[in-house]
Amino acid sequence: MTRRTDGTTGAAQPPDRVPNAAAQAAAEVAADVALDAALAAALAPPALPAGFQARLQAAWTALAAEDLARQRRALEAEHARELEALRRGYVRLRRDTLAMVLGAAFTAGVVAAWAVPWLREALGIDLTTLAPLLAVTLGMAAGAGVWVERFGLPWRR
Repeated sequence: MTRRTDGTTGAAQPPDRVPNAAAQAAAEVAADVALDAALAAALAPPALPAGFQARLQAAWTALAAEDLARQRRALEAEHARELEALRRGYVRLRRDTLAMVLGAAFTAGVVAAWAVPWLREALGIDLTTLAPLLAVTLGMAAGAGVWVERFGLPWRR
C-alpha cells in the first residue's frame, strides 16, 4: 500500500499504466516539436552546392530507370525460361500420349487376337456381343491405369 498525494492509500500502479497516458504522449510530442524548432533557430543548415537539387533529381531518375530496365530484363528472362519449360512439357506430353495410344492399340490387338477365340469357345458368345464387351473392359482397364498412375492406389492414400 502506498500513500497518495490526496491522503488516501491504495496499491501502487505499474509505470506502464499511467492514468493519463494520452496527455503524457501529447506533451512529449509537443516537447519534440519545440526542441526541433529551437534547434532549427539556433543552427543554420549548411548551404548546398549549386545544382545539388538538379543532380540529386537526375541521380534518382537514372537509378529508377536503371532499376526498371534491370527488372524488365530479369522478368523477360524468367518469362523465356517458363515458356521454354512449357514447350518442353507440351512436347513430352504429346510424345507420351502417342506412346500410350500406340501401346494401348497394340495391347488391345494382342488381347483381342488371343481372347476372342478362347471366349467364343468357352462362353459360347457370338462376336457381336463379345466385341463391345471387350472394348468396355479394355477401356475400364485403361481408365484404372491412368487413375492409379495419377492418384495412386485408393487404399494407399
